[in-house]
Amino acid sequence: MAAALRDELDAVLRASALPQRLGVVLEEWGPGWARTALAPGPDAGNLGGSVHGGLLFVLADAAFEAACNSYGRRCVALDMTCHYVAPARVGERLVANATEVSRSRRTASYRVDVCAEDGALRAWYLAVAYRTQRWHLGEQRWPATWRDAH
Repeated sequence: MAAALRDELDAVLRASALPQRLGVVLEEWGPGWARTALAPGPDAGNLGGSVHGGLLFVLADAAFEAACNSYGRRCVALDMTCHYVAPARVGERLVANATEVSRSRRTASYRVDVCAEDGALRAWYLAVAYRTQRWHLGEQRWPATWRDAH
């Protein structure tokens, strides 16, 4: 991917308003993968005192969103399944890593792991995206060889 296209796509991937409002940061991304992070404050707790599952879901969904859109093709979520493994503690920095498992012309699946900074798994997700025929930044901006491959 050309550096100029990557920079412009980076701006698109970082523009998702809800994750930003909740403190989620897109740390890194590349074709088929992304990493987001969050340091949940005291207002992020649930009734049991751990981080609210909805916030974990937003963190994972932001990584999934960046990963599936990282080729430049516009993608939308079809399904996302969550498996909570252990409570996330309020104040512990959390990282979500989305990794492409499979990709076809129309769908792609991703595994997203949400871990504490020490690597302890807190939740994991299976996410499926629908890959539209539209392209971020306009189809003509992407070389035909890139579009054909991705």
